[in-house]
Amino acid sequence: VFVVGQEQQKVFAHRCVLACRCQVFRGMLSQDSSSSVPPQGPFILGNVQPEVFLAVIEFLYTNSVTLNSRI
Repeated sequence: VFVVGQEQQKVFAHRCVLACRCQVFRGMLSQDSSSSVPPQGPFILGNVQPEVFLAVIEFLYTNSVTLNSRI
């Protein structure tokens, strides 16, 4: 679960899809050397616009995305 933007919109995504498709998410979602359990979230992304984050998630899931002038 990601909590995105000042609106605190909840966005749900599969850890395995994000980690497989994006190195940044892989690092963010994988376990570190000090713990045997990966981070659980929710992950707070207060400075990201929900529309932009949803476009990134759409791309990671579908390998395509439709953008508009606001994004």
